[in-house]
Amino acid sequence: MPLRVICTALLAAVLAGILLVVWAGGDSSALATAGVADGPTTVVLASGDPGPEVGPAAEDAGGAGCVDDATSASVPSPAQPGTDSLSGATGAPDAASGATGTTAADLDAFRTAYEEHREAACLGLLPAANVRHDACLEQYLFWVAGDPSPDPLSAWGHKGEVVRSDGVPPVGCDGNLAGGTATTGDVAAAKWWASAPHRSAVYRPDFRGDLAHACVGFAAVHGGAPDDSPDFVRSASRWYAC
Repeated sequence: MPLRVICTALLAAVLAGILLVVWAGGDSSALATAGVADGPTTVVLASGDPGPEVGPAAEDAGGAGCVDDATSASVPSPAQPGTDSLSGATGAPDAASGATGTTAADLDAFRTAYEEHREAACLGLLPAANVRHDACLEQYLFWVAGDPSPDPLSAWGHKGEVVRSDGVPPVGCDGNLAGGTATTGDVAAAKWWASAPHRSAVYRPDFRGDLAHACVGFAAVHGGAPDDSPDFVRSASRWYAC
């Protein structure tokens, strides 16, 4: 066989071997390993970016489809005055105002609705014990309910903005307010969620700290002076560090 033919054949074989090595170590090998990766399957899109992976951790954070936002800055919870005056919701009557205080049913209804709103919005859940009765808020609501004016809205509002008709100075802690006939705990939670400013204050969607140290105080009083019906409920809430 002529030497030129032999050299040409050898050169072709060498080039074929080089091409085989490049192909085997390139895209084909990457595609072969992608199908056997451990854990949730990653779908490779046309752009080459991995598609979303939905696992148990993502669902537990706040409902199916919720994505943990780890990029936002941590926002501290404000410390509130009077947080050491928290106590159980006993529904005890207040002699001065004629109203009755927060009941266990009030607190349970608020807590359940509050956590449901958070879960639906992927905000994460507070520990159940962190949504609690707030005796200091209740003091302020008793002060509002004790106004002897026949107008139930006479002293309704925030400290520094309203006065009682009899001139009695306010006591207790101010907070986010909701009230009206049949404004039970769940209704109050819904009213605060529906109002953008109150949603920001009560639900804190911007919060990126540890929810184990975030608390929401709640109180509700039923009836009041001079002849408010027990169905007329005044509620208050506040978010604070705990």
